[in-house]
Amino acid sequence: MSSVKQRFIGFLLMLALVVTVIPVTSAAAAAAVNVTVNGKKVSFSVAPQMINGRTLVPYRTIAETLGGTVKYDAKAKKATITKGSQKVELTLGSKTAKINGVSTAMDTAPANIKGSVLVPLRFVGESLGVWVSWNAKTSTAALVTKKTIKHALGSTTLNSVPKRVVILFNGGVDISVLLGVKPVGAVESYVQQPFYEYIRSGLIGTKTLGDETQPNVEAIVGLKPDVIIATKVRHEKIYDQLKAIAPTIVTEDLADWQDNLQVAASVLNKEEIAAKFIADWKVKVADFKSKLAAKDKGAEISIIRINPNGSARAYNSGFAYQIFKELGFATPKAQLAAKQEIINVTSKEQVSLLDGDYIFDFTTDWDGDGAIYKFQKEWTDSALWKNLNAVKNKKYYKVNAVTWNLSGGATAAKLMLDDLYFYFDLN
Repeated sequence: MSSVKQRFIGFLLMLALVVTVIPVTSAAAAAAVNVTVNGKKVSFSVAPQMINGRTLVPYRTIAETLGGTVKYDAKAKKATITKGSQKVELTLGSKTAKINGVSTAMDTAPANIKGSVLVPLRFVGESLGVWVSWNAKTSTAALVTKKTIKHALGSTTLNSVPKRVVILFNGGVDISVLLGVKPVGAVESYVQQPFYEYIRSGLIGTKTLGDETQPNVEAIVGLKPDVIIATKVRHEKIYDQLKAIAPTIVTEDLADWQDNLQVAASVLNKEEIAAKFIADWKVKVADFKSKLAAKDKGAEISIIRINPNGSARAYNSGFAYQIFKELGFATPKAQLAAKQEIINVTSKEQVSLLDGDYIFDFTTDWDGDGAIYKFQKEWTDSALWKNLNAVKNKKYYKVNAVTWNLSGGATAAKLMLDDLYFYFDLN
């Protein structure tokens, strides 16, 4: 046999070995899924499996580890897990489960693997009131049966994932809808009562609890909540009352929708949804910045409104302001010199304080009678107003007061950013 032929055969044998070994090694690595409960690794007779992006585990082991009791009806192919007042029923091959008799959809159906019934770990954990998180780097699903949340006014320990949730600020109400959690009670919206139209369909059956600046404490008591989510600037003075009713979590900043989203997701066991939303947000912010015209990069943005008493104000803080800062825009120099978060402008001779390269006006019709728009027209009809740079350059815009100011939630942030694509002609 020639040396050339020998080398060719050797090459084919090596290639066959590579093709044979690599898939097996990769499959084995992909199948190595770890599960921990309160930091302790759980051992299974049949290894956990990843199916359709979801972790499935032997139902008896996970149920008993979580303190539940189990039984399996081989004829009906039905697994039943009971823990306290919770009863979870799952059927092989079916994506419909029952929690206390109520049908609930699952992403992945229970499966028979090597003669063992495997059930979706996240669903079982959530249905039994356990927090579930996934660490992709270590391929570990971590379950926690008790959670201590540090917040703006201390720390609060929860013994299970809350089911009866009360939300006391509008941004939090928006966020609860995004996370797929319907509160038993929530403060009503400032306009479009009882709840803002863009989230109203997710709040059918939720009891209104009055204004976020003065929620109805007696009504909260009557709802017997598992947790109350409040915010410092609105509820610090009534925190002691609230925590006497139920475990209370207080967010630091009413306007910081990203932090408020992460706090709520941590409490409500919805961190996966929050993480995806934040990741998508960052992609869209980067896209916006990349498409923004060079002339508009670092442009000075003035955020204003006309007040019910006929005065005006500019904002150097708050929900919309934070979003503009993240997008790389600047604050008008005259407003910076004032060194105030809210600049009140009481006369038209001070109108230059409202100027910028762009002016965005979220004047709110608080009473619903249109009266405030008469004041707005007085400002915009004045000669001094018409001399503002933004006005002369046709960069003054009246925007949606709900999604730019009054709500302050994650979905509102997305809607505001969608608007900015239009105003900066990036669509």
